Amino acid sequence: MPMTVPHRRRIPASFALALYEYLDTKGLNSDALLPQSRPPANIALNADLPIDDWRALLECAAGHLDDPLLGLHLGQTLGLRHIGVLGYVIMASQNLGEALNRLDRYQRLVYDVTPLEIRANGAGLELVWDAEHGQPGPLVDETAITGLVHLCRGLTRPGFSPIYVSFINPTPAVISEYTAFFGCPVEFEQVDTKIRLDAQTLLEPLHTADPAMLAILEEQADALLARLPSQSPLIDEMRRRIGRQLPETGPEIALVAKGMGLSVRTLQRQLTVAGTSFLKEVAAVRQEIAERYLRETRLGLVDIALLLGYSEHSAFTRSFMRWTSMTPRAYRQRHG
Repeated sequence: MPMTVPHRRRIPASFALALYEYLDTKGLNSDALLPQSRPPANIALNADLPIDDWRALLECAAGHLDDPLLGLHLGQTLGLRHIGVLGYVIMASQNLGEALNRLDRYQRLVYDVTPLEIRANGAGLELVWDAEHGQPGPLVDETAITGLVHLCRGLTRPGFSPIYVSFINPTPAVISEYTAFFGCPVEFEQVDTKIRLDAQTLLEPLHTADPAMLAILEEQADALLARLPSQSPLIDEMRRRIGRQLPETGPEIALVAKGMGLSVRTLQRQLTVAGTSFLKEVAAVRQEIAERYLRETRLGLVDIALLLGYSEHSAFTRSFMRWTSMTPRAYRQRHG
């Protein structure tokens, strides 16, 4: 039986920044109102926040605003900047289905609370968050689900709507505002929280699709890889392709081999002759890029993990400690 990775039940501190900004627009002194200090504007994904603290902040703000629907209202202010580098990776997707697949792959980096499960449903699919891993509460749930739909509209078109939304939470006094925002039936007190999309919706092109951004990521990878000791032309080319894959699909030997015009078996055989392997080269590429980012940028550790193709922050930390015998944070403090 596969091991289930426990969720840390934390969110990016940038979500809290969105709450402070929302209160500012309401003319409230958010710094005096909320029990935690405002995160810096450039925090992005450099820090995270325990879900219990996030819920307390939301409940405090909702009480002062006398707004039980704060989650629905705050979620509509979330933007790609609140999810850091993942926002740029998603923007480079060609359609909504591709963007959601990337979100699924990296969701623990930006919302490590309740695991997302994508299920096929007839001609479409469902994004499902079950109750098995705990219920963070109405304000937390509704901020996240509203924010996700709001982001999808920003990526595709203003009229984008799911075909069904459900929440685990108790039924609010007024449902009409939920159905007006989501543009579809919304039910509460269900067995899981769910967004149902039809197949045609998944093919919606992203008007933010940004090949230039993808090219920038590729150029950064190429520049970083150029610092690695030169090997054979075969290995140099493979390293470039690995570096370009990392923020998109992760390192897959089948895709690398195909791009090089080789079969997987032929590539593996040539690597063996050269005294290396695909996994060794992936590790070399990741280590070089990670060390450069830690030394020369202010990217958060979660951002770096994402750019290296890790779906979990902890997996990046374990790998880095294996390479260097120190944590990424300790490496940055010593070399930054």
